Amino acid sequence: MLTAGIDTTTSTINRTMVELLSNPESMTKLQQELRSVLNQDSLTDFPLEQLPYLQACVKETLRLHPPAPLLLAHRARETCLVMNYTVPRGARVLVNVWAIGRDPMVWRGR
Repeated sequence: MLTAGIDTTTSTINRTMVELLSNPESMTKLQQELRSVLNQDSLTDFPLEQLPYLQACVKETLRLHPPAPLLLAHRARETCLVMNYTVPRGARVLVNVWAIGRDPMVWRGR
């Protein structure tokens, strides 16, 4: 579990940096926010609530590059219809977070 926690964190930081390097305007905006909020010589408290753009950058990275693209499998408790597909009772169901984060019907123009 420790390795999984470290791996997902480093993966997210890595992908955030790649996205920022690919989007210089976003990087500049984030640098300005960080400099305006974290202007002290020593940092004793990290005011995350004062860094909304940093939060947005990390959330956007997690949307585009989820560290676990498939959620843990579940079993359908009963037969049901999902988007015109019949899911039989007891079927193994996986949620594709990667596909949801890139669905053009939801994320049009982003």
